[in-house]
Amino acid sequence: MAYYNPTNQTYTLPDSSISTAGALLTVVGPAGKVGRLESISAVVTTNTTAAASEVRVGTAADADVYGILSVPIATAGSAHNGATIYDIDVNQMPADTAVVIASDGGSTAGAADVTVTIAWY
Repeated sequence: MAYYNPTNQTYTLPDSSISTAGALLTVVGPAGKVGRLESISAVVTTNTTAAASEVRVGTAADADVYGILSVPIATAGSAHNGATIYDIDVNQMPADTAVVIASDGGSTAGAADVTVTIAWY
């Protein structure tokens, strides 16, 4: 499978706490395939309070090496999809390596339906 014809995989994390720092999901792509982050989005399901939270896509060693989405103080039902996705030419996801989807726990309360799409090729 070539770079121009990837297999897209969308990871959906319903009602995930973004007010607690830590991993929401750890994934490994198909055997032998490298990846690139395509998108991160969130729809708030429980109001976020006090501060913004970040949804980060990275590794255990570098939590946001691939991308980051800021989820501001918001009410339930608000959607956020303006993620910063870092240059895939230098930040490809290595084959057979764990990718961590995590929250920084910035808000004092809040949850969201988080969706992350990764292209594997």
